[in-house]
Amino acid sequence: MIGYWCVVVLMLASVMASCGYEFRQGVFLSTTMLPGMFCAKLSLPGALRASNRRAVAVAGVAGGILVIEWLALLLAHRYIWSGWLPGDGMVFHVLFYNPVFIGLLLAAVLIPERLLDRWIKARLPRMETVSFISERRKVTLPVGELLYVESNDTEVFLHTADGGLYPTRTRISQWERLLDDRFIRIHRAWLVNAERVSRVTMTDVTIERVTLEVSRKYRNAVAERFGLHKPAR
Repeated sequence: MIGYWCVVVLMLASVMASCGYEFRQGVFLSTTMLPGMFCAKLSLPGALRASNRRAVAVAGVAGGILVIEWLALLLAHRYIWSGWLPGDGMVFHVLFYNPVFIGLLLAAVLIPERLLDRWIKARLPRMETVSFISERRKVTLPVGELLYVESNDTEVFLHTADGGLYPTRTRISQWERLLDDRFIRIHRAWLVNAERVSRVTMTDVTIERVTLEVSRKYRNAVAERFGLHKPAR
């Protein structure tokens, strides 16, 4: 994905050049936009999963990202004006005052990145085993035998199909990133193997005769994953 972001910088620099900037200035301005794009990449999915006031959550995140991008561009222009970057100084282009323009730039970058990420993950071989430290010893388990990950704030437990229980210091958010797309977060305390779920509703899932609550924050994601009908509000 590093190559993708390098291409993004060059494409954005070309857009900047079409607005009258020198190409080197365009590259600099494009680079300053990357932190805001990474923030959007990390925060927007969570806002889109919000069950309550999703529109408010998305609007709040989007507004914050736009402010970050605008401030980054303004600061970058200050460096260009001060002569820190070689080349003629440029005024702050009128397009950068338009939040729709910045939003379109973000969408043009983040949507293809999201699709490319899914395409790559779909073609990667699934994890067969996972290794971790539990009670000062290394444990290796078949990923398919892992039922769910439980967090009780101070410690995390891995539950397996054979009844095993493995405590670990690795946080549940790290497990969410580590494990493949078989696993879905349903609660701040639970990450479950969707292929092991025997029963699911908008409020709970059953996995190996254990019923776990689905929190409001993750109900939309659960509904989409398992094809549940969302009740009308």
